[in-house]
Amino acid sequence: MPSRFTPDRKSILDRLREELGRRNYLPILFDFEKPEGRDITETVSLLARMARFVVADLTDAKSLPQELGVIIPDLPSVPVQPLLQEDHNEYSMFEHWKRFPWVLPIVQYKKADDLLATIVERVIAPAERKALESRRDAGSPGG
Repeated sequence: MPSRFTPDRKSILDRLREELGRRNYLPILFDFEKPEGRDITETVSLLARMARFVVADLTDAKSLPQELGVIIPDLPSVPVQPLLQEDHNEYSMFEHWKRFPWVLPIVQYKKADDLLATIVERVIAPAERKALESRRDAGSPGG
């Protein structure tokens, strides 16, 4: 299967995946063969349901809008941390997802090195805080 990402984008995402793995996360990059008996959107939704949080790079988004459409509205307990390389714009309809409280503010980065150097402060910590907040809210009366 050809990659869903340009070589430059794939390199950045692979480095992000490796860094999250070094920090004891089990990151899954959605760049794989369609499983037998399921379409990609269904598979992405299934994996997101098992995730602690989702990191979504909006840079050069192709199928990401469709994937976020099945993740964000249905999974309020799964924070979504959007990323965007500084010299790019978010896709036009992303503004709709910003109103969901479990969608965190976009983290902009210049280069992969900049993003990876600040991954704990700018990506992991905010997503973890939102995940803990979601669990507390789910355990509260009426939540």
